[in-house]
Amino acid sequence: MKSYLISWLTRHLGDDLETFQRAHAGPWLVWEAGPWRPPPVDRATLAAPGNLGGRNSSGDALALEVAPRPGRARFEGVRLGRGPDNDLVVDDGTLSRAHLLLRVDDGRWTIEDLRSSNGTRVDGSAVDARPVPIESGACIEAGSVRLTFYDARGLYLRLRHGVT
Repeated sequence: MKSYLISWLTRHLGDDLETFQRAHAGPWLVWEAGPWRPPPVDRATLAAPGNLGGRNSSGDALALEVAPRPGRARFEGVRLGRGPDNDLVVDDGTLSRAHLLLRVDDGRWTIEDLRSSNGTRVDGSAVDARPVPIESGACIEAGSVRLTFYDARGLYLRLRHGVT
C-alpha cells in the first residue's frame, strides 16, 4: 500500500499538475486526523463533538492510494477494513474487519458497505450494500474514521490550496 503524510506531499509538490498526476495517479483516500486523545476502550480515533478531552491538536492526515493488494485484480475492487487481509488496512476499533468496498467501472468509482457494524456514510448519506457513485472530494465516514476520496487532480488542488 502506497501512503504519504499530507505534509510530506505538500513539501514535495512542485508546480506542475501533469507531473503530479503521472507520479501519483491514485485515486486516493485521505484519512483525516481528528482531535488527539488517548484511545478509549472501544479504540475509536475521533472524539465526539463537544467532548474533546485531552489535546485538541489535529495532527497530520495520511493519503492512502486506492489500489488492490498485489495479486488481486482492480475489477474485484479495493476493500478497506481493520482486518489484515484487506487492501487498505486501517486499525480502528470502529471499523469492521471488512468494512467497505471501492470499485471502478467504466472510469467511475463507487463505494458499498460490506454489512459493517458501524455503517458507512458518503457526504452524510448512509451507504448500504448497493454501489453508490463517488466523486473527487466525497467525504466518507466509516465507523468513526473520516476519509476524503480524491482523484490525482483533486489531491493536487487540496495540496496547492494548503488544506491539510
